[in-house]
Amino acid sequence: MAELTEKVKDFFTSARINERTLMDVLSEFLAVEMGGQKLYEKALGLVSDSEVRSKFREFHRQTLKHQKVLTDVIHRLGGNPRAQSPGAKVATEKAQALLRSMDRNGLSKDQAELNAIENIVLAETKDHADWELIGKIARQATEDRVREILGAAASEVEQEEDEHLNWTRKRLGELQMEALTKGASSETKSENPKAKSPARKSSTKRTGGRGKSGTKATSKRRIRGRAAR
Repeated sequence: MAELTEKVKDFFTSARINERTLMDVLSEFLAVEMGGQKLYEKALGLVSDSEVRSKFREFHRQTLKHQKVLTDVIHRLGGNPRAQSPGAKVATEKAQALLRSMDRNGLSKDQAELNAIENIVLAETKDHADWELIGKIARQATEDRVREILGAAASEVEQEEDEHLNWTRKRLGELQMEALTKGASSETKSENPKAKSPARKSSTKRTGGRGKSGTKATSKRRIRGRAAR
């Protein structure tokens, strides 16, 4: 997730965390994970690529685990995982909007598949940022209890979140390139027809720089010369 230099810097930075704001944020992050679960479930009904389906099943299982991790974090910090903060409600609405956009809506099968994967990338980008923030809070928080609870959660989840985003984003790009080249003609382009070579000009063979008229005059002189003998 975060770069090593950034993590090291965080350990030398202290921040006193407002616990009420933290609970609201964690509620939002849990809503994001729950939305991600539904997005994976819907995407699995749309994608046909075997590699994507296999990875999405794996990521779906891990997303369920991440929900449990966050639920446990909220419990241990004295919150109610069922309570939805204003941020959590907005996160839920965003997930529902992405789910609605995954209806075919006139898209071809291939287009619907790409759209589903793209929505996963969008959701995982937010999810990845959430877990990066959890790790940052754990490194900077002055409260030992917050550092311990969030640090353990980030350590358990962060590598999986890295893979979710990086793999899905890369695979989306690969499939988009395949779609762009699918059915492309391999024939040589013929937009500019070859220019015809200019016709050669017929030229009269000349002898001594004279044309037909010069040849006739020479013949007449020869005849007159013979007659005079």
